[in-house]
Amino acid sequence: MTDPRHKEMSQLAALYALEALGDDGQRQFKQSLETAPPEVRQQVAAFQDVAQELAFSGPIIVPPASLKERLMARIAQEPQEREGAGDFTFVRSAQVAWRDLGPGVSMKMLFHDPAGARATMLLRLAPGGKLMAHRHRQVEEFYVLEGSCICAGEFLQAGDYHRAAAGSAHPITSSEQGCLALVMTSTQNEEAG
Repeated sequence: MTDPRHKEMSQLAALYALEALGDDGQRQFKQSLETAPPEVRQQVAAFQDVAQELAFSGPIIVPPASLKERLMARIAQEPQEREGAGDFTFVRSAQVAWRDLGPGVSMKMLFHDPAGARATMLLRLAPGGKLMAHRHRQVEEFYVLEGSCICAGEFLQAGDYHRAAAGSAHPITSSEQGCLALVMTSTQNEEAG
């Protein structure tokens, strides 16, 4: 198996069998599986057999009554995607809860691609809010929808766009009056000192 694409598929086979690649990742992997060599398909089938056995190997445990309430509350905080005709996904922002990231900083996750470690989100800085310094694992795109902020030492206001290269480090991003931005970034960014 010298083809790098097949080696990557082999590395993702267990995640695919556990259905842990996310909707898009699962679809892409399944499509790629059609042209994969027999050994990759056999590996996937073996992982799927193990995953099925694991699902039924433990004792039956009745969960606490409060678990359903907590689970439904958690689901309500996740972006609600609706598959439309063809290749379209719709997320109604009003149906997605804001999550606090820190004092004066919150976000709404609009799309998450676990396999590609990418996310698209709305980021809100309250007046006086500050987003911690961080290093980018991948390209980050930042588009100001409302208000203004200081990002990488530059004053940005509604309609302004900023792109940070992979490996770059953002100092603290702050806003005096408040800011709403659309951000496309890696889910594996690291704190920068």
